[in-house]
Amino acid sequence: MSSIAEQATSRDLKPSSKKLFKRLTVYTLALIIVATLFMTLEWLKSEVTTPNKTQSINKIDVAVLPPPPPPPPAQKQTKSTSLSDTVNVMGLGGAVQVQYGSEPAMAMPSVKSLDPPKFDVASLHLLDSFHSSVPLLEVEHLDRIPKVVSQKYQRPPLAVRKIANNRIETKVELIIDQTGKPYIKKIIDPIYPEMIPTIKAWVKDAHFEIPKKEGKPVQAVYFYNLNFNYG
Repeated sequence: MSSIAEQATSRDLKPSSKKLFKRLTVYTLALIIVATLFMTLEWLKSEVTTPNKTQSINKIDVAVLPPPPPPPPAQKQTKSTSLSDTVNVMGLGGAVQVQYGSEPAMAMPSVKSLDPPKFDVASLHLLDSFHSSVPLLEVEHLDRIPKVVSQKYQRPPLAVRKIANNRIETKVELIIDQTGKPYIKKIIDPIYPEMIPTIKAWVKDAHFEIPKKEGKPVQAVYFYNLNFNYG
């Protein structure tokens, strides 16, 4: 009976030992795998974080360019000392003589006399006499000098614009009546004869303030500077 019991016991122990052996084998493999993974992670971490013990430093030579040279100082314009042609015009309509000198020079022609422009002097006196019962005073004796309140621009003739310098200053003697209307008594200086019609046209369309003496309208004599600007 005892042998039979021992055999039964041995049969019962064999399956249990096999299971235990399998468990131990699984645990051992698991530990090996975990240890391997741990070691792998530590190795990777050391490779990433650990810097190289030796570093190579390359030397770079940088060439510094010198600053640009300063600009040359400004030179003042001086008279040229080189030989140049000197043109002397001797007389009106005379031959041109070319001389050589150290400095350029233009000789002025000697003019003995010039004929003044010819125009009708009688046309300058437009009003030889002016008769009126209203007092005729000079503007200096008025309460105030009359100013132009309206006018019409008159363009000088083309012949004058070609020789003038954008401004023609003429002078006339006006009579301004008690309504402010001007009349030409005398064209003192038209500068150019061609300006006489232009002066007349301007006076015809102009109007002044009413000349007054002690608050009363009078007629005044006015030496007026009439300037024509153009451009």
